[in-house]
Formats: sequence, C-alpha cells, structure tokens
Amino acid sequence: MRPQLRALTAAALAVLTAGGLTACHQGTPHSRSAAPVASRGPGGSEPSLTPGHGPPSSAPVTPPASSSPSANPSGSPSGSPTATTPSAIPRSRDGLPPVISRIPVQDKVVFITIDDGWEKDADFVRLIRDERIPVTLFLENLAVKKNYGYFRELQQAGALIEDHTMTHPYMPRLSYKRQKQEICDAAGIYTTQYGARPTLFRAPYGSTDHDTLRAARDCGMKAIFFWREVVSNGKIAYQVPGRLHPGDIMLVHFNPNMTADFKKMLRTIHKQGFRPAAVRDHLPAEFFQ
Repeated sequence: MRPQLRALTAAALAVLTAGGLTACHQGTPHSRSAAPVASRGPGGSEPSLTPGHGPPSSAPVTPPASSSPSANPSGSPSGSPTATTPSAIPRSRDGLPPVISRIPVQDKVVFITIDDGWEKDADFVRLIRDERIPVTLFLENLAVKKNYGYFRELQQAGALIEDHTMTHPYMPRLSYKRQKQEICDAAGIYTTQYGARPTLFRAPYGSTDHDTLRAARDCGMKAIFFWREVVSNGKIAYQVPGRLHPGDIMLVHFNPNMTADFKKMLRTIHKQGFRPAAVRDHLPAEFFQ
C-alpha cells in the first residue's frame, strides 16, 4: 500500500455521497483516544467508489442497519455533553455489534473521525491540543507502526484511539479467521501502545460481511463506525445535499496539508452553527468497556 495515494477523485466523492448511507490513554481527559474520506483501495489503488461495497469489481456488501477556529469556545475538550436519545442509539443485534453512521443528539454537534495514519503533521497535534478539538482516530497499523509516538501525542491532546485493522484489507474477501486476526492484532498493539484496548471498529472501505461482525465482536468491539459525510481537501461532501445534521459522523483521513484542510473543514462546521463533540460523551459507557 503506497501512502502517496490518498486523495478522493471527484467521481468517488459523487458516488460516496449518493443515497444509501443511512445504515450502513493515559494522561488525557479520557482514558482512551480515537475515527474517515473513503479509504484507499487494496494495494494502494484508488479508493473504492461504493462505500460499504468494497472495490467496484466486488459483489455488493451492504452495511447492516442498525483564524484558527476554536472547535469549542468553552475550553473543554469535548464541551458540555448535549442531550442524546438513548433509545435511538443502535444496539447489539443477535449478539453482533451495531453499525453506526450517526449518533442521535438534539444539539448541533457532529463527530469527527480520522482514518489510517499515513501523514504525521506536527502542526496538527498542536491544533488539536490548543483548540481542544475532540476527534476519534481509527488507526491502521501498517500506516502508524513507524511512529506510534505521534498518535500518543494526539491521545494526550484528547483524541480517542480505535481500530482500523492491521493492513487495511477488503474484509469480505477474507475468512473469519483472517478478519479476526486483522482486528484483534491491531487492538492488541494499540492496547500496549496507548494503554487501553479499542472497542470501536471501522472496516476498511466501510465494507463488512457477517464474518466481519463476528470477528469484531470476538475481538471486543462494541460498535462498528460508518459515516455520513466525507471530507477531502477540507471540503465536505454531504449524504443529504448541502448541510450537516445533528449527530453526523464525519470521515477524514491523515492527508497532506492536514492542518490547513482541517481548519477549512472546521470553518464550514462552525459556519453552519455546529461544533465537534466527543464520541465518549454521547455513547453509553458500555461501548467503552
């Protein structure tokens, strides 16, 4: 997988935002750190054009239902928790983790998730720390293994660190055993590196099958994260055209120009009257146990 292949094409964004996405550590304010644009294809190829379905040549796999702007003027890393509707939060079905693309809230907050870990911009750490912006990182071990310390700095700035597999494969092509290895091995490494075991999982390309859900459950994952918006080069592509909605999960990647693009995205979020919120403040405690 070549880290230079990161950008979404305009065509990919157009397909990603077409309908059908409604389903799918220590020393920090929270004890764990974490969160995508659509992911790169297998072997570093262009991103999959159909989220939840893997590379375009693959058989469809539908996700199961279930100035530098301050992200938070109050100064709290996650702000004051806003009202969440517990009854509307997807729960485990048949013992399998739910797939979540939004978190039901009443206030105008969104949840920023960032995938992979190829780019490691020191200015981005300062932005997250100084502006106290809550983010969830879904890390791919292949991308982060040469510098675990960079993501520890983000964790110390308040980020939540979660699981995005070892090598970013297209999961439905793998056996249950291999899928479990991809998820569990990454979770084990992040437990050692960051002091707590991940409990949230994002599948590469958003693609899952029944074995993915089983493997995630058996590796201790309490939920599988999908998304509602894709962010590329700081521009937001909307599932529902034109605007954000309370509780939307936004997908970003560690890309070149990370800090400038992230600020651009934040300006759009604030212009629409929203602010980033922390996942931990709006999901039940059982999702993190």
